[in-house]
Amino acid sequence: MTEIIPWDTPEFWTVHHVAAHYDVTEATVTREWVHWPQWPAATEGLGKRRATRGRPMKVYPRDAVEAAIRAHTTTNPEFGPPTRPDRHWPRHDRVTLAEIARRLDRDYVEIRNYPRLYPDDSTNPFPTTDTDGLRSWGEVIDWHTSRRGMGNRSTTKTTPPTDNENPR
Repeated sequence: MTEIIPWDTPEFWTVHHVAAHYDVTEATVTREWVHWPQWPAATEGLGKRRATRGRPMKVYPRDAVEAAIRAHTTTNPEFGPPTRPDRHWPRHDRVTLAEIARRLDRDYVEIRNYPRLYPDDSTNPFPTTDTDGLRSWGEVIDWHTSRRGMGNRSTTKTTPPTDNENPR
């Protein structure tokens, strides 16, 4: 029988917790990291309840996960949690789509589709290339920060309508 432990138990991590702590995707943890020889086995008989029906999520001892990641990155420095790249690039840089994907931490296929998804006649067109086939990083970052859903909401607060304004 599986004992369900509380969500805030700090000594146990799910794959979601590991991925969030090391800033990688859950797929990286489940497809790569759990196959490392140093990776700890899931704790038997413990789990964290899922939001929906189904089996509880596996949990790993936090100390053992941290030790496994330290051990693996010591022997394989090119693998493991990524080092944070510098986030301050000159606005006058000329960039390709691949460089845009790298700088924005996006998949290249997603970035490659932006010119088609945000054409010149759209409300927020993706920056066009110049004669050299490159885009201005300043224009790209301005476009990216003005995209809807990128956390750039209006600073004015909206209040829900009262019962008098919205009769039923």
